[in-house]
Amino acid sequence: MRILSIFVIILFFLSGCNYGYQTLEEAVQSHWKTPIKVINEDRESKLVYYLDQNQHILGVYEQDGKKYKYDNEQSVGMTFSSEVGLPFLVSANHIEGVGNVIHGAITTDEHTVEKFVLHYKNGETQEINAKNNTFITMYPPFLTIEPILFFEELENAVGYDVNGEIIEIWNRNADIE
Repeated sequence: MRILSIFVIILFFLSGCNYGYQTLEEAVQSHWKTPIKVINEDRESKLVYYLDQNQHILGVYEQDGKKYKYDNEQSVGMTFSSEVGLPFLVSANHIEGVGNVIHGAITTDEHTVEKFVLHYKNGETQEINAKNNTFITMYPPFLTIEPILFFEELENAVGYDVNGEIIEIWNRNADIE
């Protein structure tokens, strides 16, 4: 009985010491063989945006105190390119426990995106501060559709630099043609 108690105590301490990682990047990296790079995070919604080589991935993490846990179960990833202009990603997804999320990026080494502005068909706009040329945001209150219908409501998205100059425009009509 005493050996069993010692074994249970040791297991308890080992599991407590091994719960999570010191950094979010370490937690995410634990699921990948190739090097990843965390480039954006929404701490309130516990969302992380990272790169795995040229793939852009949005995922959900947990934080318990100062330890991070990550699970690829709900992650969504994609690569994107453009034949005209800079590659511009806009994506909408439902994340369990978080809600409907919009995220995106402009791929460029020449410009720094300061903000993104989403223009909806109903005339409303949504301004999001950029981080590392990416954005993560929740659906605006007026948008009550499923993510699969998101692009029917979005007119365009614009990336601006610090001087208010347009870096690139994503236009829904350009993707349909």
